[in-house]
Amino acid sequence: MSVKNTNTNTNKTKAKAKVPAKKSVSKSGNSSSTEKSDQTKSTLVIDEPEILWLSVIDAKEHNLKGINVSFPIGAFSVVTGVSGSGKSSLVYDVIWKSLAKIFHRSTNEVPGKVKSIAGVEHLNKVISVNQQPIGQTPNSNPATYTGMFDVIRELFAKLPESKLRGYTARRFSFNVPDGRCEKCEGAGQIKIEMHFLPDVWITCDACDGRRYDRQTLDIKYCGYSIADVLEMTCADALKLFSNIPRLRKTLQLLCDVGLDYLSLGQPAPTLSGGESQRIKLTSELTRPDTGRTLYLLDEPTTGLHFDDMNKLLHVIHRLVDLGNTVIVIEHNLDIIKNADWIVDLGPEAGDNGGYLLFEGTPEELVNSGVASHTADALAPVLKSGFYQERVPFDRASLDEILPEEGISVTEIGIDTGMPWEKNGMKWHTQDRIDRNGNQVKWDGKILLEIVNRIEATGLFAPTNWNHRSVVEIYAQQKSFGCFMHAVTSNEWFLKIRFKTAGGIFRREPLIESLALKPFSEIDDIPIYNTEPRVKLQRQTIQWQEIELCICSYNEIDRPEFYDFLDKAIQGAAQFTKPIEKKPEDFLPWKVLGEKWHFLQRGLIGGDKVLWDMPLLAEIFNILREVAPDAEFVWTHKIHVEIFCKKQKNNPTENTINPQKILWAVVWTKYVDAIYLELYVEKNSFVPNKIKNISNKLDNDSQTIPKITQHNDAETNCPIDNPTRIAEISTINDSKYFEKYDAVILKFNNENDLKKSELKQLLKEM
Repeated sequence: MSVKNTNTNTNKTKAKAKVPAKKSVSKSGNSSSTEKSDQTKSTLVIDEPEILWLSVIDAKEHNLKGINVSFPIGAFSVVTGVSGSGKSSLVYDVIWKSLAKIFHRSTNEVPGKVKSIAGVEHLNKVISVNQQPIGQTPNSNPATYTGMFDVIRELFAKLPESKLRGYTARRFSFNVPDGRCEKCEGAGQIKIEMHFLPDVWITCDACDGRRYDRQTLDIKYCGYSIADVLEMTCADALKLFSNIPRLRKTLQLLCDVGLDYLSLGQPAPTLSGGESQRIKLTSELTRPDTGRTLYLLDEPTTGLHFDDMNKLLHVIHRLVDLGNTVIVIEHNLDIIKNADWIVDLGPEAGDNGGYLLFEGTPEELVNSGVASHTADALAPVLKSGFYQERVPFDRASLDEILPEEGISVTEIGIDTGMPWEKNGMKWHTQDRIDRNGNQVKWDGKILLEIVNRIEATGLFAPTNWNHRSVVEIYAQQKSFGCFMHAVTSNEWFLKIRFKTAGGIFRREPLIESLALKPFSEIDDIPIYNTEPRVKLQRQTIQWQEIELCICSYNEIDRPEFYDFLDKAIQGAAQFTKPIEKKPEDFLPWKVLGEKWHFLQRGLIGGDKVLWDMPLLAEIFNILREVAPDAEFVWTHKIHVEIFCKKQKNNPTENTINPQKILWAVVWTKYVDAIYLELYVEKNSFVPNKIKNISNKLDNDSQTIPKITQHNDAETNCPIDNPTRIAEISTINDSKYFEKYDAVILKFNNENDLKKSELKQLLKEM
């Protein structure tokens, strides 16, 4: 739908309608304007594509008189009429609640009385922007409602000074402790309850309305604290954050709707209805635009200056030019005369209202002759105004208005090297700062002494100093994890945990030996806590964890503590080289060899074999008897390889060289049966060759003769339970299977072995 002429000066100019005229006769039976409407329609030149309509059929909510109303899709429509004529009943009770139930599955909204709404398929979302407050307490403000405050808090948390103190984004929230002013709980104001009068809010005398404590306000971005940012107007904040796209887009939209004067932290109770509505509109505009959204606004010009009204019109036209539909309830003539379509209700309020007086363009309304208060008021405005060309808003121009260039919040401070990254040992033992930005009081010599004693053993990995508040020492065997974990960001004590073998320490003797008094018994430390500073926790049967809180160097410079540390190190050392101590716990088939394959461990398909255990030994005895010189490889997990030596004449050297070939594979770890895989020269073993054996088998025999020809694409073992062929080293050679086939036999009990006459079969092969 192309845009023709619209207004850019709300005081003096008028826009030509871009929507073709519909029949401007009242759907409630009023035909006074029928003749003029038909004449108007016949003179129009329609040069646009077919118009799509959102049609409300037989609306009877409240005082609506069963009216039929249509709104053009992708246009700017205004619903007019005197107060009480049924505008809100039509727009909110009928259209909003019905579409909210369709699009958003709303269960809280009960649609008004209406027969049906047609044309819903042309939309995919409906947004109601009313004048209800954005919050009831000073903790709600434009920054929090639009989501900007989350980005601002993240930005402040990324600053080097915040990282130095260990502040996170939580620190800069005035809704949670550890950063906010606790007297006013981050509101900046204190509520005085007046029993017979409305509550009164006064400025907090502790923070002077700035919401935060002193340590939080010490963190500054470009010279501004978090409180300073909240006191900024949207226009000033746009300049400050012009290089941060996530903030720039929302701030630009706030300025576009005429809220450039509004401060980001303006308390919600002090916002007017129009300001709240435009903040909600901005919040919706920051979301991804589908181009098929229906926006419903309720008198957005309330309290607006003429210049701000012009800005609001530009935003509405932008939404329409992007393909969206806007329906506004409005009394302001400067908005009405800029509409593409007008739906006029009336003629009066209450029982005398609820009729559809007119629907069409503003010019058609004035010329229709309908007895309408809106037409009477609009006529002199259109007569005294003039038309001015309006340039349609192009979606591509969004990149110019809201460019994506800039820096991400995550990139702020990323190039600044932190002290613990440059010299971690110096930071944790001399320059450390607690979570509140205060200098740590405990003696750094404590940590240095403990780390030196651990490193001197040579049993552990190098100490990791490269964290702000944590120092760690890991075992060389990574499966054991961290042996020492020290938290250095507490102001009065060092919290340190040791992980060692289970059963080395017992709680009561350890507490008595280390003799660390509770905090409440130490005069120099302002911490009241009667619990022991030694905690022992048994994590598993294999290991336990000991946590200590140490305040002074004298508490560790004792034989008892050094004895404890030595025992903890020795206990952890048990896990540093577990494979050398008990390799059978990790690869038992490598250590046990032949014995492993006769154990009921490592089974596939269950916990217990379904075949007779003596059967496996009998198969191996037959293989040894038939091939006494064969080489058995027992070091695989689920199978045994048998190699034979075959003489090969080398004519070039005139010598006889032995060649080792794979003769058979016995699969020993499947619960359903034992599988014997025999390798023979290609095409040399045919079914007729085992006919004399097969004829002797009973029908219920489990023996399954099968011939498989391997090729380059072969990836699975040719048995019922597939296993990676790579587990047999020789089979990986594709050239091997150019010369050999595999015959597979399945055995479940000794009767199968006897019936198959395996010895005779092996000799023939």
